[in-house]
Amino acid sequence: MEAYQVLTIAVAIGGVLIAAGGLIVSIISLRRSSATEAQTLRLQEKQEELTELQLQLHKAEVGKYAGSVPTDAKHRSADIRVSLEGTARHSRFVIRNWGYGSAKDIKLEVYPLKGNSSPLVRGDADEKLPIPRLSPGSDCSIIAALSFDTGSTFDVKWSWVDEDGSHRHESSRISL
Repeated sequence: MEAYQVLTIAVAIGGVLIAAGGLIVSIISLRRSSATEAQTLRLQEKQEELTELQLQLHKAEVGKYAGSVPTDAKHRSADIRVSLEGTARHSRFVIRNWGYGSAKDIKLEVYPLKGNSSPLVRGDADEKLPIPRLSPGSDCSIIAALSFDTGSTFDVKWSWVDEDGSHRHESSRISL
C-alpha cells in the first residue's frame, strides 16, 4: 500500500469517527429534549389542575359571601379606597368602592411629598372629579403623569357621601 492510500484511509476513518461523535451528541440531545418536553407537559398539567382548584375556591368564596350581604344601613356603606397602579410611564390613580353601598360625590386631593407639581392630568381629572356615583365593586381611574418633578409618593385625601347622606373622608400615603 502506498502512502497516499494510507493517508486516504486515515482521513476516511477520521471522518467516520467525527460523524459517529456527532451522532452520539445528537442522540444525547434528543433524549434530553424529550425528557424536558415530558417534564414541561407534567408541569403544564399541574398548572391546569392548580388553576381549576383556584377557580373552585374562588367560586366557593363568592358563593359564601353572596349569601351574607348585609342588609342594615351601617354595613351597606361604601368603602372607598385609592391606589396608584401601573408603571412609571403608564400610571393611574384608581378609586374603588369595596363596600356594599354606593358612594356619591367622590373627591380626590393629591399632595406630592417630593417635587412641586401634581401628577394629576388637568383635563382628565377635571372631567372625572368629583365622581357623581360609584356603585359597589366598581372603580374609576384617573391618569397620573409621574416625572422627576412630581415624585412617586403622595399623600392622598378623598371624601364621599354614603347612601344614607353621611359624609366620610379618608387619607393615606401611596406610592408606585
